Amino acid sequence: MTTSQARAGRGRTIPEHCSTQTVQRVCVAETDMMGVVHHANYVAYFERGRLEYLRRRGLPYKAMVARGFHMPVVELNVRYKKPAYFDDVLSVETRLGALSRVTVRFNYTVGRPQQGGAGEPEVLLEGHILLACVDEKNKPRPLPEDVVRVLFLPEVSQSDDLVIPGSRAGRAGNA
Repeated sequence: MTTSQARAGRGRTIPEHCSTQTVQRVCVAETDMMGVVHHANYVAYFERGRLEYLRRRGLPYKAMVARGFHMPVVELNVRYKKPAYFDDVLSVETRLGALSRVTVRFNYTVGRPQQGGAGEPEVLLEGHILLACVDEKNKPRPLPEDVVRVLFLPEVSQSDDLVIPGSRAGRAGNA
């Protein structure tokens, strides 16, 4: 079954546009003594991708928390295929995987772009995270309908979190 055919629960099929690509460069602090990305750091890459997925659809996670909803991780799965190294540029694809009344699953693919940028990135690992919607007392709650609608939206914007007001650089880190 392809991702586009995956059932989202609630009688919906997940559209192909329910995906977000992020890019990041591996820093020294993320590697072990051999210069290989430590396995635990991929969980942080997943989280960045998931937060960006929401943000690019107009729903920063902070807005959910302000409404009294939290999304703790209840399941994590990672399948490592090849290592990433210090200074590698990695692409992280975050894709809506499934929905239930209370849970959201995101699927992840981390890749290393080919030399010269031609072709598909070399897949380094795949994984998924299952999140449960809970209230401030940590009791399971149904996903709010407006949040479900947002999860199915295409990206409406690129993140502007890194924009420094009044800066000539435009984006932080791009001088």
